[in-house]
Amino acid sequence: MKRRKLIAVALMLTLLCTISLSGCAKQNSGEVAENGYNQVTLLLNCNGTEIANDTRMALLFKKYVEERSDGVVRIKVFPNDQLASGNMNKGLEMITSGTTDLDIHSTSIISNLDNRLMVCTMPWLFQNYDQAEKTFFGDGGKFIQKVVSKKGLTYLGAVHNGFKAITNSKRSIKKPEDLSGLKIRIPGGAFYTAFYKAFGASPQAMSWSEVFTALQQGTIDGQDNSLSTCNSGNIQEVQKYITIAKYTYEAFTFTANSEKFNSLNSKTQKLLKECAKDACHEVDQQIVEGEGDILQKFKDSGCVINELFPADIEEFRKVVEPVKQEYMKKYGEEACKAFGVTK
Repeated sequence: MKRRKLIAVALMLTLLCTISLSGCAKQNSGEVAENGYNQVTLLLNCNGTEIANDTRMALLFKKYVEERSDGVVRIKVFPNDQLASGNMNKGLEMITSGTTDLDIHSTSIISNLDNRLMVCTMPWLFQNYDQAEKTFFGDGGKFIQKVVSKKGLTYLGAVHNGFKAITNSKRSIKKPEDLSGLKIRIPGGAFYTAFYKAFGASPQAMSWSEVFTALQQGTIDGQDNSLSTCNSGNIQEVQKYITIAKYTYEAFTFTANSEKFNSLNSKTQKLLKECAKDACHEVDQQIVEGEGDILQKFKDSGCVINELFPADIEEFRKVVEPVKQEYMKKYGEEACKAFGVTK
């Protein structure tokens, strides 16, 4: 027990020293190296585990930035919302306040800044990953930038969280009534709450860091997430039934604190934007190519896999159509147009 306490104290001191040193680097961010880049260390906070999509992208971004700047611009990555004690909402507060410099969080979390950002999660909006990626780097991305700029953030890009599967410990989800009575974890957001309530389920808002234990203890019956996120959290160890519903798509949105970003010179800003785009595109491709292997891993572990086909999906659509119409009005014409939401 004493050894564990000592280790915990040591880790905390290391973290505090890192933040302190980074703070010194922030004060010197005006210094420019011979190659023209600002000499600076930037703190990047993200929510996922070390193998989750957002963290993988963050680490690739770090690699690109440090290689292309010859180590002048340095990135310190903190997964699992370490700097926010595992609290996703606190992580968002830290980037808006400037405590952190860079941030990657899911759509449902950044929508706390403006609920219209949830428009991209409308049911069965995107046909495939390519369409989603083009939207987030096209008209959808422009809309996100317009919204988050008013909150002191600069949009750098987005990486796939993915199309969501629904997992649970009770039964396969083959028809709408199969969701009735299930306690399903959601990351938050009024839309997800309304979606599951339409099927008679009980949505439970919960930080991702708490989900595995809650599933293990039976506090909740299931959760929904992309296959890659389920894999990163070892959900297959505590969930038997996995339904490939693809009912909604979520992205991990990459932002910078605008005050910090604007304090950097144009060359450094350009570097960060280019590296963010390149890292997002590369990890997006890896995610798409890797889903088949993840599904096979789940099957091998004993999970029961069920996929919803167009005829099945139509029955689910009918149930949530009133919810869709309600939220189209709430999100407004500008948001719906940016993400191609139609009646």
